[in-house]
Amino acid sequence: MQRTFASLMALGLLSGCSVWPVNQDPAGMEYRRQANEIVGAIQMYRATKGTFPPSIAALSPGYLIAVPDIPDLKYNPNDGSISYHYIPSWPQLRPVTCTSLGNKTEWRCAEHLTDKPV
Repeated sequence: MQRTFASLMALGLLSGCSVWPVNQDPAGMEYRRQANEIVGAIQMYRATKGTFPPSIAALSPGYLIAVPDIPDLKYNPNDGSISYHYIPSWPQLRPVTCTSLGNKTEWRCAEHLTDKPV
């Protein structure tokens, strides 16, 4: 009985250690959702004004209620792309950098062994 209980406990603990694909962890999914809102605002700004916004701050309040708090968020006004860098929650602690492909909601995300973005 004790052996069965110990086995079930070990299995329960191991099931909590699932590892998500890159940028599929809960924090990464939320950052990507927020980043997609920014990309949508960039696209609306460009459709209205004919150019990319000079900064992400220029999107608020007309195109975004507020700029989301995404770690290490960077914006390129030349092509409308954005990127962010974050550290997922345990057990996946390798930093992740995600970059949009232009001003689209297509993302390239990669893990890095250092905490510096690429």
